[in-house]
Amino acid sequence: MNDFVGHDKAWRQFATACDSNKIHHGWILAGPRGIGKSAFALRAAAMLVDPENAYASMIARGSHPDILSVKRLPKEALKEDEDIDDVTEFKRSITVDQIRELQQSLTTRPGLSNRRAIIIDAADDLERGGANALLKSLEEPPVGTFFFLISHASDRLLPTIRSRCQILRFEPLSDAEMTDVLQRTAPEVGADELQALVRLGNGAPGQALDFLGLDLQEIEDAMLSILRTGDRNNALRSDLADKLALKAAQPRYEAFLRRAPSLIAEYTRKLDATQAHHGVTAWETASGLAARAIALSLDKQSVVFQMGSLLASFQAHTARP
Repeated sequence: MNDFVGHDKAWRQFATACDSNKIHHGWILAGPRGIGKSAFALRAAAMLVDPENAYASMIARGSHPDILSVKRLPKEALKEDEDIDDVTEFKRSITVDQIRELQQSLTTRPGLSNRRAIIIDAADDLERGGANALLKSLEEPPVGTFFFLISHASDRLLPTIRSRCQILRFEPLSDAEMTDVLQRTAPEVGADELQALVRLGNGAPGQALDFLGLDLQEIEDAMLSILRTGDRNNALRSDLADKLALKAAQPRYEAFLRRAPSLIAEYTRKLDATQAHHGVTAWETASGLAARAIALSLDKQSVVFQMGSLLASFQAHTARP
């Protein structure tokens, strides 16, 4: 039943609990964003409420009455013929009212099964009142009700919530596993773009797919050229800064911010001990710059040029690769 590449350990742990008939009512699915926790939660919920796979199509459509999902709501109410898409803006938190509405639904019997599964995606988004309200349900869960709390930063959840749940930990996928998942999900992707997506995803397929179709190999080639040559006349980094500063290039700019620090880290690991100190310093600076760039709306052109300068600095401080 497990088609979650790279998460065999987590699935075995959950399946063993199911087979023992002593399955815990609360589960925290903990790990990096985009690694596959939401898909795992849905498959686990289906295993509980539909063990015979009789309602697979209903579950796939999200219409099974015994699998309830709680997420942040759109800022603006959707029109009758409008669906959530990539440009939909969401509220900052899962509100206490959403949790109270959920609790009200738990006072009724399941519709098609003798079990009910609740997916909170993500528990990190719960406002304080919502977290406290959810805690009450975790303390006294209705019979046959199971909770799956997806968390990208489980250490930040209320200790009282963590103490009432079993934790399944999800680790980043290997490059081979990433390639497998991406080939299945986006079979139309060419070999060069596939490799770029694997590098950018850092073990999280969901993150990699955010940048599908952005011609990331061009950015990768530009960064490697700066790294290898030192870009002595600033031409390479200036050209890259001009391209990524365009308004239409925002997704590629964000991909660049995610990739540049990891490329610096990859290169640093290849250096000997006498050269590695500069690489570590450059990685720390690049990571901090990437984190501030979006949050503080820093000038794109300046950010890209600074990042390029960090890449170029390796030629002044280290031996050539």
